[in-house]
Amino acid sequence: MRRVLLLALFAALALPAQAARRITVDQLRQMLVSRLAAHESDSSLAQRLYSQELSEQLTSLTLQRLTSELKPGRQTVLALDLLADTSAFLEPPPGELPHLEPPDTATREFMLNAAGNFARVTLQHLPNFLATRITRSYDNSPLLTMRDGSSPQSTYLHSSGTLSQEITYRDGHEVVSDSPGASITNTTATNAVGGLRSTGEFGPVLAIVLADSSKGTVTWSRWEQTASGLAAVFRYEVPKTVSHYTVTYCCVGGKRLPTLNPVLGPETSDRYNGSPGYHGQLYLDPATGAVLGLTLEAQLKNSDPIRRAAVSVQYGKVDISGSAYVCPVQSVAVSSVLVRSTPEEYWI
Repeated sequence: MRRVLLLALFAALALPAQAARRITVDQLRQMLVSRLAAHESDSSLAQRLYSQELSEQLTSLTLQRLTSELKPGRQTVLALDLLADTSAFLEPPPGELPHLEPPDTATREFMLNAAGNFARVTLQHLPNFLATRITRSYDNSPLLTMRDGSSPQSTYLHSSGTLSQEITYRDGHEVVSDSPGASITNTTATNAVGGLRSTGEFGPVLAIVLADSSKGTVTWSRWEQTASGLAAVFRYEVPKTVSHYTVTYCCVGGKRLPTLNPVLGPETSDRYNGSPGYHGQLYLDPATGAVLGLTLEAQLKNSDPIRRAAVSVQYGKVDISGSAYVCPVQSVAVSSVLVRSTPEEYWI
């Protein structure tokens, strides 16, 4: 068994309780330049960024350029990471996209077929290894509680803890250890990372997306330059009638939070348990069909107790015993739920 991989899983409870200011990536850069030139403190600038929401995707390449050129402080870098993660489901600024002709029909079919082979063969035949999954959690639940037990207001997203957990990948399957060795760093709450849970990044989620989308619709989107190279981006949509992606939630007004799990069985005690339709994007290596990334957003109804469930997974080359393998290296899980409280209604 080889210990070789660090999988960073970002789990966020991203909720619209307090409206953030929407800005473009260029406006973000201008803000950083002006604030740093004015010698604003690291903590103050970080708090300023937490109150922003991007209208475009902050790609890893642009994030690297910003941090390299402007050299912001540690807290500001963490705030930028959060902005980048929560913008993963958006499209990059038009000016960042390569000006290339779309591939012809035969080339598109080759890439999609190769992607299916990647999910069925490559990911299923990774060598056994041990990995450390680091989960950083954020939510916008109130930081303060009034004497009567009520919450004065919700806040912008803030850190709610970090969990370091050992994962075993054995015979093509991910096994999460619940051993006492798991380390939790809690910064703001007594149960910092016990809410949103996401599993299946090491294979099931990709296999299900590719299988379901073959019964839905897949269309060409764009070329995009990523940290792994040029990517061919496809949009897909899966109707509820053929969906095998499962979202569970329990309970309205309670403390238990969502589970995003493509293979979780039904539990009658859950207030929401279903396989909704979903849509997203696939990022493929145009030469090999290897999957460089994917996004998935469930199509939930306004009447559902959980309002949003979305997952983004990035893949990259990892050295395992001297050989390079393409594995999931980072994922973002986002959920939004409505909890009713007396005397007001708020999001947690």
